[in-house]
Amino acid sequence: MQRIMRSFTSCQAAVMERLFRLSLLLTYLSVIESAGKPVCCLSQPDDVIWKKIGQDVVLACTVSCSQKDLRYVWFLSQQKSHLCLNLDSNHHKYSLNGASLHINSLNTNDSGIYHCAVVSNGPPALGAQYIGMGTTLEVNGVIKTTLKNILLWLTFVLLVIYSLAVVTLIILKKHGYNICASKRMYTSDKNHSTRKTQFRDVLQEMVSKRNLEINKQTVSRNRSQVEAASTDFNSSIDDIYQNV
Repeated sequence: MQRIMRSFTSCQAAVMERLFRLSLLLTYLSVIESAGKPVCCLSQPDDVIWKKIGQDVVLACTVSCSQKDLRYVWFLSQQKSHLCLNLDSNHHKYSLNGASLHINSLNTNDSGIYHCAVVSNGPPALGAQYIGMGTTLEVNGVIKTTLKNILLWLTFVLLVIYSLAVVTLIILKKHGYNICASKRMYTSDKNHSTRKTQFRDVLQEMVSKRNLEINKQTVSRNRSQVEAASTDFNSSIDDIYQNV
């Protein structure tokens, strides 16, 4: 039911817009017919312009009329209203650049179809009016482009810094592990070499002591043999003396 009501409301708005355009066109034709000027000297692009809240827009309108003392008028057609813009009292909002309309600080209420019109206030066609086909302006969204860009760039920079930090930690951890492993291997090899040196020194000392004991035993044995020989020799000499 709500969809049907929305469709019906949209159809009503479209019909109202078409009726307004038709009324403008009939007015234009009647004025042209009374002024005897069948050729339109006003050109307005039939475009759809999309803008966001807070932005500015220029609605183009080109006039090539030969008449002098022309007055430019802009009409705004919306779903619920059709009005003539008061350009003189709203200088902060509207301004004219030739026949083109410049609108400052757009908001959603500025959406609609803008018609450019020209009225001749002098000869040769006094009171002649020319109306453009209309340019559609759609205003939506909130402009936070700068803030969004800053936040996006800040997020990107933080992600890059975080990624670099993680990579650096991984590299340092791996490199530190290799250093620790190398230190442990070096310490182990050094300790092993020290133990080998100490064991070799102990063996050398033991061998030296053993050789010293062997030498002592050999010397004592030789001394005993010498003493025994000397005793035998002395006894033999005594025997010889006794025989003599």
